[in-house]
Amino acid sequence: MKTPTSPRRRPDTRARGQILVIFTMSIFVFIGMCGLVLDVAWYWANTLRVQRAGDAAALAGVVYLPGDEPSAITAARAEASMNGFTNGLANVVVTAGKDPDNPRSLQVTVSGSVGTFFMRLFGIGGLPVTASSRAEYVMPVPMGSPENYYGVFGRLRTPNGGTNQAVTLSESSGAALPTATVTPNTWTSPTNAYRSNDAGAVATSSSTSQQIWTTFGFSSPGTGTITITGIEITVSAKAVTTTGCSLTAGVYRKSASAWSATTRSAAITSTSLATYTLGGPTDLWGVASGTWSLTNDFVSVSAFRARLANTGGCAGNIAVDWFTVKVYWTRDTTVLVGDPNLTGPNGETLAPRGFWGDMNTQGSEDVNGDAYLPAYSTRTSGPNSKYDPTHYYDYALTLSAGADDGNVWVFDPGFCATSSTGDLGTGDRWFGSSYSAVSAFYRVYDTQETLWDLSDDTLVASSGDLFKNQLASDSTLSGPTGSGISSCTAGAVASVTDGRHWHNKWWQLASGLDGGTEGKTYRVRTSSTDPSLANAQVNANGQNSFAIFANAQSGTVRVYGIGAMQVFTPLAPATSAEFYLAQIEALHAGKTVVISVWDPGDTGALSANLQVLIPGAASYAPASLTWSSAKGTTNSGASSCNGKTQTGASVTSITTNTGNNSQFNGCWLTISVVIPATYTAPAPPGESEAGWWKIKYTMGGTAGQAEAFDVTTWQVTIRGNPVHLVLN
Repeated sequence: MKTPTSPRRRPDTRARGQILVIFTMSIFVFIGMCGLVLDVAWYWANTLRVQRAGDAAALAGVVYLPGDEPSAITAARAEASMNGFTNGLANVVVTAGKDPDNPRSLQVTVSGSVGTFFMRLFGIGGLPVTASSRAEYVMPVPMGSPENYYGVFGRLRTPNGGTNQAVTLSESSGAALPTATVTPNTWTSPTNAYRSNDAGAVATSSSTSQQIWTTFGFSSPGTGTITITGIEITVSAKAVTTTGCSLTAGVYRKSASAWSATTRSAAITSTSLATYTLGGPTDLWGVASGTWSLTNDFVSVSAFRARLANTGGCAGNIAVDWFTVKVYWTRDTTVLVGDPNLTGPNGETLAPRGFWGDMNTQGSEDVNGDAYLPAYSTRTSGPNSKYDPTHYYDYALTLSAGADDGNVWVFDPGFCATSSTGDLGTGDRWFGSSYSAVSAFYRVYDTQETLWDLSDDTLVASSGDLFKNQLASDSTLSGPTGSGISSCTAGAVASVTDGRHWHNKWWQLASGLDGGTEGKTYRVRTSSTDPSLANAQVNANGQNSFAIFANAQSGTVRVYGIGAMQVFTPLAPATSAEFYLAQIEALHAGKTVVISVWDPGDTGALSANLQVLIPGAASYAPASLTWSSAKGTTNSGASSCNGKTQTGASVTSITTNTGNNSQFNGCWLTISVVIPATYTAPAPPGESEAGWWKIKYTMGGTAGQAEAFDVTTWQVTIRGNPVHLVLN
């Protein structure tokens, strides 16, 4: 009988099923995690690409600021496209624009979408990505002045080119020869004394041998009170012997019908012709001072007579080759004293620099030469798209390390209207015949050594309302008169708290500035827009010119334009005028200087040619340049300048006016100059600093024509200047 066996135990299928489920689920989790990691890594990699594209775009575009924002935007987008992000393609958006707080900073944002892999299973086909970059253009180019003053045209211009002043002039008739004789004629050939002919009028040895001459042809001087101070006779003579010979001269005064009581003698000591002088500038020949009459005794024909006699017991003859009479006098009169050059606030000598600093009013039109401060392209109806009183115009004031007690002065700071053509004073004027009150504001900021970052600037001095709403005119400088217009002529306003008092005077804007231990840069802001009332000046239509001066008790001081400057340039016909443009350092050799000029060539009837001068070791030389132009206003008076450009080889000059035909009215003229690779920023003889480039205007016309006057805005940038990214 078999022993029963135990039944075989079957595997637990339930456990095996759980493991399979767990394994299957793990596979999905693992794949999901791998997919997520892949998507995250892909997103991160593309975020870096977007950021790099934005950084590259900002660096590429910022070199065009502050003057050419459209080109900056174009360059930024082109650079982003080269890095795979084209604006408007595949949901990519590239935005670029000038930083509102810094005109040399470009902000760029690149946004788009990054595709996913695993996330698509969950309906997420892409993830948004955005990167922002900001690049700053550093190392601004100093403009307009290598000195401690800016905008000093030179002379102060008055209606007659000077002022009439009472003066006493010391003058003379010039040496006059006789042209006639008077009897008795006791000399041989007395007419030989009329001129130098080596023949001689001969006096015998007789002591009674004398000869009289007349009709000397004295000319009448100008107007005024004449007082004779002296009579001088010059004789060219020789004697037969060297001893005992002399000539004695006498003079006849017709108003007294008598010979002077005093005579003058000269010993004739040479047997060859020699010159002898009798009398002189202060010798009245015994006649009382004030008695001689220039008109009655000299100018009238045959009035004056001179007599020569052989005296002294000469053993032989004396021959006179020629003799002259010269009359000396003083003349009390009024003369025109030419306009003096402007001097500093303490009498410092200031070299004329060819232009005045300038700013047009908020209510003027951009076609009057100011690109940024006028609110209009066409008055009251067409806004100026470039209007930007927040950033224009600024001037740097630099004090060296250790400098102390620094001061800033402004010449003719307030508006005081002169001739409507701008040919008098500093050129303050109303455009047209609508006379509204004009304001000017001056402020000094400590830049904290971040010249282009205005957000950290601190105000240290301000003109406040001192030069606000001046409805004033200088009638002595042909300023208009009318209802409501007050006087700002010299001396009309005694109070120093009235802005009109400072017309054609230096006014102190700031004091007590210092250079610290490493040197400091201050910013001087000039503006015609009221900082407290944005639209208070929209009816003011004029031009206000000025100059800036700075000094310190120790150390060195400089004043120059920052990034842009507006200048008012009086230009004389048939002459050349030069002024400082910008300081270009040697480190920029091989780069390109871009000069942007707004509205050049408004020089009336005078043709004008413009040149850029580069400094050399010995002198300046015209730069080889190319140029293009573009209309920059909606004003109907603008020139048809769109698309005009330099073709072919580079040139050394640009014609800006052909005579009542401005080529660039209401236009931006862009000039490009490639800096020679060998450029070393030299200082030609007579220059105080190295590397200063100049602008030269050569004017047409002829002497005597009316001057021309041009208001222009200038900006200088260097392509390839060091730039850097700014961390947000």
